[in-house]
Amino acid sequence: MVIVADSAVQIANNEMLELGVEVVNYPLLVDGKPYPASMEMSEEAKAEIRLILKDKNRNVGTSGLKEDELLEIYKKYEGEPILSLHQSSNVSTATAQVITKIIREHPELDITFYNSQHLVSAYSLIVQEAAKRVKSGASREEMDFFLKTVPEQTRLWGVVFDLFYLNRTGRIGKAKAVMGTAMKIIPLLCSSDPPGNLKSAGKVKKPAQAIRKIVDVISADREKKPELPLKAVISVIGPHKDEAEELKTEVLKLGGDVDVNLQGTNHSNLPHAGPDFFDIGYMLTNL
Repeated sequence: MVIVADSAVQIANNEMLELGVEVVNYPLLVDGKPYPASMEMSEEAKAEIRLILKDKNRNVGTSGLKEDELLEIYKKYEGEPILSLHQSSNVSTATAQVITKIIREHPELDITFYNSQHLVSAYSLIVQEAAKRVKSGASREEMDFFLKTVPEQTRLWGVVFDLFYLNRTGRIGKAKAVMGTAMKIIPLLCSSDPPGNLKSAGKVKKPAQAIRKIVDVISADREKKPELPLKAVISVIGPHKDEAEELKTEVLKLGGDVDVNLQGTNHSNLPHAGPDFFDIGYMLTNL
């Protein structure tokens, strides 16, 4: 049994290899042309993409996963169960369509498509936890139950710093970007309930306030299920590693069975999250 994921996963490539996860790269486009990007990219190469993102005269985006690349990986595992686990289909309908087409046209392949219903670090956490279970010998039935159940038990919070990037990508108007930047406003995002989209979760003026709010929410969730282990992945883009480290420290201070994995972002999320961002995906589950 193998897990196939996509490069929206925020886990380092070497860890994905160790866990036996096959990762398919989303194509990256800069000014409408293919840009060399992969899970193997160096931090310096990702820093170059970040500089392009900050240039208001450049356009960076992604497209859906390529059918031929997916099929090539699937065929490597003909005869084995393939768990194809991907970020929310709400933001990647083209990918969902391609996978559905492959399943229909290749009945010889034992593929099950799972919509994680989440993005960025929340999606990454689900992939990481699923891969650990496969590696430890979980059955097909156990994995099916886990992957259909755990999205409802997973949450995401994000902190956005570059309002002008949000304006250029059509997420907010220019007046809001100008006013918010002048007032040093930092927007917060969280996953919807039920999961599937991101929604506004308020505004703060200092990163420390954002961290406090996120930790308070996680703490409140944990009080409802104090016996369950807390798992989290934090990803960071741009000059906010200190804040991401502080968030990790504060979550660990909650005590008990807590595991927090801090990661630098992979290339596929840069065009969507922007050049200055950190987030946390977490779950409380004993599945």
